[in-house]
Formats: sequence, structure tokens, C-alpha cells
Amino acid sequence: MSYRTEFKKNLYLALPIMGGQLGQITVNIADNIMVGRLGAEALAAVSIGNAIFVVFMVVGLGISFGLPPLVSEADGIKNYSSLKENVRSSIFINCVYGIIAIAAIYILIQYLPELGQDPGAVKAAIPYLEITAWTMMPIMILQGLRGYADGMSYTIIPMLAMVGGNVINIIGNYLLIYGNLGFPALGVAGAATASLIARFCMIAIILYLLFRKKNLWRHLDFNIFKSKLANIKNILNLGIPTSLQMFFEISAFSGAALIMGKVGKIEQAAHQISINLASTTFLICSGLGMAATIRVGNQYGFKNKDLMKKAGMSAIVQVTLFMAISAILFFLFRTWLPWLYIEDLDVIEITASLLIMAAIFQIPDGIQVTALGALRGLQDVKTPTLITLIAYWLFGIPLSYYTALHTSIGYRGVWLGLIASLSVSSLLLTLRFLRLTKTQ
Repeated sequence: MSYRTEFKKNLYLALPIMGGQLGQITVNIADNIMVGRLGAEALAAVSIGNAIFVVFMVVGLGISFGLPPLVSEADGIKNYSSLKENVRSSIFINCVYGIIAIAAIYILIQYLPELGQDPGAVKAAIPYLEITAWTMMPIMILQGLRGYADGMSYTIIPMLAMVGGNVINIIGNYLLIYGNLGFPALGVAGAATASLIARFCMIAIILYLLFRKKNLWRHLDFNIFKSKLANIKNILNLGIPTSLQMFFEISAFSGAALIMGKVGKIEQAAHQISINLASTTFLICSGLGMAATIRVGNQYGFKNKDLMKKAGMSAIVQVTLFMAISAILFFLFRTWLPWLYIEDLDVIEITASLLIMAAIFQIPDGIQVTALGALRGLQDVKTPTLITLIAYWLFGIPLSYYTALHTSIGYRGVWLGLIASLSVSSLLLTLRFLRLTKTQ
């Protein structure tokens, strides 16, 4: 089958999402490079803080991902009354989750010293996480607005909001991490403060851009307390399983960071750099995953299995090609990339070896996020949740823990578990999509 036309359609939707993700990637890299100048302990502190925060953030993102397939389906059949109700209910759900997540993170902060991490890194991680926790609320509000715009195929609007906010974040980092231009030098806490300010700015930008598009603004209703129980249930029926899928994956990666911390802070700093680099390609791939959700979701409303399959598989083929190139680049530049973050030779040497393993899991990582997006467009979320549970918790985490702490493989064992879990997930999810779109 020729996918040339399908590739163009995918890219039309995916490129703005990728642009927004690329902006976020740039900020993540800038955050880690700026913090890395403070030393390995500061990088380890960010790694610990992110290991906790990212789990809550990803669970929230998963819940918010229940909206785009409902929006794309309603838009496909022009059911705008249902669309409006779902958007309002999604923002309500996201706000409630944001409050719960902030409270939970503050409770967990009390237990950071008991995780067996480097004491100095834990001490620096606490103020970082205390500030970062408050970014959950603007993140969740933004996700409601972003899910609406993406579902309506206006993917460029969230991209512009994220890029604008990320520029503000970089400026804030420059001022607050080191204390430039008379601002206080807050260290890793400065990076968290800049992120908090930037995420509120993103909300202001996306609201302005939605207001400029009258055909989008007329479907928005911010009286979230009028949300209907039926719409809340519809969103949660899709959002909670999606959230669990993302939780199983991200918990494996957060667990990997904590396991690496038990090995040593030098290895943990190298892990943080390697994960930060690997996340750049993953976030770009998530653009194709969202494109698959939107395009498959549009055809789901018409029950056209041929077009559903073509839309989903074209995105999977496309992401495979992209990640193959990424794998080659990681391998070729494995000894050069770590120097962007830190000058500690021990950290650089370990990072270079981990980037070889990052190159290995590029293709399965891209396939699994895109296959999940395609299945989400089919509103198939329960079986993929079971698949991710098996892949990450039955394969990934136990293998990472055992090989890293109880064999001679050492720190490389952490990434061996990640490779195994991503490979199992990508294979089973793709087979699931092919079965559901089989026409005979």
C-alpha cells in the first residue's frame, strides 16, 4: 500500500503538535543544561523531583486525552451540542485532578528522604518539587483547551501557546537559576519557578488565540460547574484507561530513575541526561500519535474500517522511519551530546554508553506511542491498558531492578528493562490495532 498521501495528511495535523513539543523539548534541554552547570548533584535533584512529579503529570495528561477523540468524532458528524458539553466537562475534571495531584505531591515530599537517594540531591529536590507541584493546575487547564483545539484539527493553536510560554520559561531560567540582572539566585528552585510562571502564560496565550477564532470560541463554555454527569462519565471512560496506560509507562521510567539513584548519583546524573535526550524524539513522535487519534477518530464516526486502518498504519510506518533515523543519530553522536549538559568526565562516559541503549529502543518507543494514539481514535482503551500493565510492570520494572542491583550488568540493566518493556508494548499494541481494523 502506498502511504504517500496519508503521510501528508498525518503531517498536516502532526507538524504543529511536533512544533509545540519541539518547543517543550528545547525548554527541557535548556533546563537540564542550565541546571547541569551547577553540577551532578543538582542534576540528580532534578531527576528525583521529576521522577515524582512526572508520574502525576502524565496521569493527568492521560485523563485529559479522553477529550480529543470525542471532539474529533463529534466534529466529524457535526454534533456541536455534544462537543460543547464534553469540553466543559473535561475542564472541570482536569481542575479537580489538579487539586488532588498538588495535595498528593506535598504528602509524598515528606517521604523523599526515605527513598534511598543521595542526601544532598534529596535536600535540593525538596524545594524544587514544592514549587513544581503548583504547576499541575495550569498544566491541566491548558490540557483541556489543548485537547479541544487538537480535536478540532486546529493543532497550530496549542503549538503557538507552548512555544510562547517556553520562550518565557527560558528567560525565567536565565534570571532565576543563576540570579542574573539582579534577580535572586534560586538554583534548581529557580527552574521550577520559571516553569510555573511560563505555564500560566501558556493559558493566556491559548485563550487569546481561541478567542480570535470565532468558530472555536463559540463552542467554549467556562461555567464548569454546570457540567453534566453523563459527559463526565464519557470522558472518564476514555481518560482513566488512557491515564493508566501512561502511568504504567511513566512509572517504569520514574522507577528506573530511582533504581539508578540506588546505584549512585553519578549514574543517576547520566541517566537524567540520557532520558532527557531520548524524550526529545518521544515527544516529537507523540505528535504523530495525536494525528493518528484525530484521523482515526474522524473515520470512527463513519465506521469506515478501511480508512481507519490506513490512517493508523500510515502513522505507524511514518514514525518507524523517523525513529530509525533518530537511532542512528544517537549512536553516532553518543560521545558528543553529553558535553552539552556537563563537563564531568565520569558522567559523560556513562551517558555515552546509555545513549547506545537509547538508540536501541527508539523504534519500539515510537511505534508504541503511535499505536496507542490510533487505538484511542477507535475509543479502544481497556485492552491497551492491560497490555501496558504487562509490558512495563511485569517485564520492565522487575528486569530493571534485578539486573541493575543484583547482576554484574549494573546501571545498564536499568535500560535493559526499558528496552524489553517498550518492545513488548509496541508489538502487542500494533497487533491489537490490526485486529480491530480487519475488514474480513
